[in-house]
Amino acid sequence: MRSLALALILAVIMVSGACGKTKTSAPEYIPQSAIKAGTAPGLKATELSPKIRSFQLVFAKGDDVRGGLADFAAKNHLKIAHFTAIGALDSAVIGWSDPAKNAFKVVRLNEEMEVTSFTGNITPDRDGNPVVHGHIAVALLRNGTVYAGHLLQGRVSITMQLYRDASEPLSATQTSAK
Repeated sequence: MRSLALALILAVIMVSGACGKTKTSAPEYIPQSAIKAGTAPGLKATELSPKIRSFQLVFAKGDDVRGGLADFAAKNHLKIAHFTAIGALDSAVIGWSDPAKNAFKVVRLNEEMEVTSFTGNITPDRDGNPVVHGHIAVALLRNGTVYAGHLLQGRVSITMQLYRDASEPLSATQTSAK
């Protein structure tokens, strides 16, 4: 009798576990025109500094994003900057810092992906060379799987639009006044 009760309990558990799994449906497509504009009437903006240099960078197919950012910063003498971007990549190396190994644990992606978020900063190293520190989230076109971490390398597949603000460092008198 105990064996029969145990078997029934296990059968119920197995059936309920199988029923609890969700079935993946086909992706839904909507046109850009279906996305409503003007849905933030309470939005307020404040200019934080009149000494901000703003840039729009548009990367083309095949460009390496991280390398392009570092080159642009060096050529334009940008010392302190932050950026945000969206676009698409066809390959990426994304890493997570492993302090014990003093290295990045990486995943290499070699397929079409949508950049859902790319944000970061650029600061100088000890020698004054620009260092790009960017965090990225991408969704694979194939199935929507999301990967996120440090962007170590990323090749643009269609385009990437990046907006970057660079601040001028405060002078010595401005710094000491604070």
